[in-house]
Amino acid sequence: MIQGLTLATQGMTIMAQKQDEISNNLANINTTGYKSSGLFAKSFEKYMSNDKKEVFANREIKADNVFINYSQGPALKTSNDLDLMIQGTGFFTVQTPQGARFTRNGNFSIDSQGYLVTSDGNKVVGNTGAIRIDPKLGTVTVNKDGEVMQSNISRGTLMISDFVKPYNMSRDGSSLFKPLPDDAKPVASKGFAVMQGFLEGSNVSPVRSMVEMIATYRNFESDQKALQAQDSTLDKAVNVVAKM
Repeated sequence: MIQGLTLATQGMTIMAQKQDEISNNLANINTTGYKSSGLFAKSFEKYMSNDKKEVFANREIKADNVFINYSQGPALKTSNDLDLMIQGTGFFTVQTPQGARFTRNGNFSIDSQGYLVTSDGNKVVGNTGAIRIDPKLGTVTVNKDGEVMQSNISRGTLMISDFVKPYNMSRDGSSLFKPLPDDAKPVASKGFAVMQGFLEGSNVSPVRSMVEMIATYRNFESDQKALQAQDSTLDKAVNVVAKM
């Protein structure tokens, strides 16, 4: 009976955590380059010994891991020369105060020193260092290989980094990812094309997310009712049966 209370409580906890992930996905439905996430749960038998040295199993359910869906989002045309999108695999490489980070958000601009930067002011990294634009050279063009050109002069080539799949990365704020472990080495991406004047939209499906939210809420309710039933039974066992 106590085990039933425990399992129902664990189930409610997992559903609450899953609901948090779904809510976060919906909140970022319009965030450029955002990748949706979900929650894995697992059930296992925890073996213990009682006072008679007899081994018995105690079932536990808990959240196992948050996973990120790295599938590509839709292409959104902006016609802005500094808006870039990666068609295929890989990430833009940016330099932050914490070190190299990786993103699919290509909403770039030029800072006061002429460097190509993210919306947070982090420099976009090329194969030979940070990419710097000369305002005197006019229009910026970026070809499918990521080479940044001005008046037929190369300003550098975007470093499109990739990692061994399946990806083992964590979010680091502002649409940035960092590899796990921290010393994981990026490799050059293969099979990509840079699209100028486009941004990659969020890969969150609003319809699927709403369906998941409703299903999660129903599961939470079921666990809640199971908990209440177990509590009622325990109350009768203690206060009614025991007196008899």
